[in-house]
Amino acid sequence: MKELRVEVADTYFKRELGLMRRKKLSKDSGMLFKFPYYNRQSFWMKDTYIPLDIAFIDDDGYVLQIESMSPLSTKAVISNDPCRYALEVNKGWFEKNEVREGSVILGEGITHKKGIDISRTAQAGFPAPPIEQVEEDITLSDPLPLPEEQLPGETQQEQRDPDVKLNITIKELIEDADYRGVPLLIIYQIKEREGKPLLVLPPKKISGPFTFEPDEFGEEDAVVKCWDEQEAGWKSFLIDNILSLDYFDNQNIEKTEG
Repeated sequence: MKELRVEVADTYFKRELGLMRRKKLSKDSGMLFKFPYYNRQSFWMKDTYIPLDIAFIDDDGYVLQIESMSPLSTKAVISNDPCRYALEVNKGWFEKNEVREGSVILGEGITHKKGIDISRTAQAGFPAPPIEQVEEDITLSDPLPLPEEQLPGETQQEQRDPDVKLNITIKELIEDADYRGVPLLIIYQIKEREGKPLLVLPPKKISGPFTFEPDEFGEEDAVVKCWDEQEAGWKSFLIDNILSLDYFDNQNIEKTEG
């Protein structure tokens, strides 16, 4: 299973802005578009400089269609079927990670739904009606009932593990922690100038207020500045060098140190 960090475009403004005017998209990162309605979704690349691939996804996480999009193109890329989810990634990411039509992408609100015929959902591009269940009295002489997790009409496809698991980006995780006023546990690596890993620092506790700054090349929001609890001072971290980031708790730090 491959993990992908995504920014979630779940408001009108975020969907309209998309990845416009950006000069790069980090490795194993993307943007998940969530629409409030089923439709044949349409995308273009106006003011978008990064070569992208897009996957249109049904409500159960199945990839219905994958298309490539060229930078600055105003040609519309439209889903063949109605759907509510679309996922944009760096061009070639799907092929490199063997994600194709029929692959399963779950996370950030996309989950398998029980009692739905997946085969019909994947073909039609919209959810089939749930299968009605008939309640019957059960006595000791009755045959054993189906396990609770297996509903009548359910297919084996519904139990598939995801090919891709979506998680929010590190930036959005930091913004959430800042909003909630909770500390984070960070594992950070220092790289050489050529980008090769040089040193992985021990896990440490960091806390807000968190602020974002440009890096030495002027890339916006590439550095996060926060309070380093171990060193009792302000510290700056390159977001691309963060190996792991999670909400802090005592059990979390004990597991990591052990």
